[in-house]
Amino acid sequence: MPKDAVNEVVRLRVKIGSHELEVEGPRQVVATHFATWQQLLAAHLPGEWPAKLPPRENAADATAAGDEKVIGDLFAVDRQRNLITLRVSPASDADAALLLLYGFRQCGVDDGQELLATRLQAALAASGCRRARLDRTLARHQAARLVKKTGHRKGSTYELTPAGCQRAEDLMRALHATLPRDT
Repeated sequence: MPKDAVNEVVRLRVKIGSHELEVEGPRQVVATHFATWQQLLAAHLPGEWPAKLPPRENAADATAAGDEKVIGDLFAVDRQRNLITLRVSPASDADAALLLLYGFRQCGVDDGQELLATRLQAALAASGCRRARLDRTLARHQAARLVKKTGHRKGSTYELTPAGCQRAEDLMRALHATLPRDT
C-alpha cells in the first residue's frame, strides 16, 4: 500500500433530517464513525431507517451478530403487556434494571430510548426482582454515568448512555456464558 494511501485524509458529511454527521480523518477512522452513526440513527429512527444495516466488515463486529440469539435467551417479550422481562437473574437489581433498559431498547418495545420509571419498575417486578425504590436501585449506575434520569417521581424516565449500553452488553454476554448449553 502506498504511503500516501495510509495518510489519506477523508471528509464525510451526511445529514438525514435533523441528524447530521461531519467527520474528517484517516479512511478507517471515518468509516468507523460512520458505522457507529448509522447504528445510533437506526435506534432513533426505527420506522424511517432500513431494518438491516450494511454488512459488518471485521471479526469484532461479527460477534455482535450473535447478540440476537443472546438477547432471545436472556429476554422474554410480552407484546400484549408491552413488557420485557429477564429469563436469568443477574447479581444485583441494579444490573437487572440496566439489562432491562437495554432489552427495551433492543427488542423493539416502544421507541426503546427513554423508559418511564413505572414501566421499568413493572418489568423488574415481573422479572422477580424485589420491589425497592428505583431511584435508589439505579443510583450507583447514575453516578457512574451509565444511566440518565429525567423527570420526577412517577413521571421519571430512564435512558442508557453509550457507556451504559456497553456495560449492559458486557453483562448480557457474561450472563449468557453461565447458561447451560444444549448438547
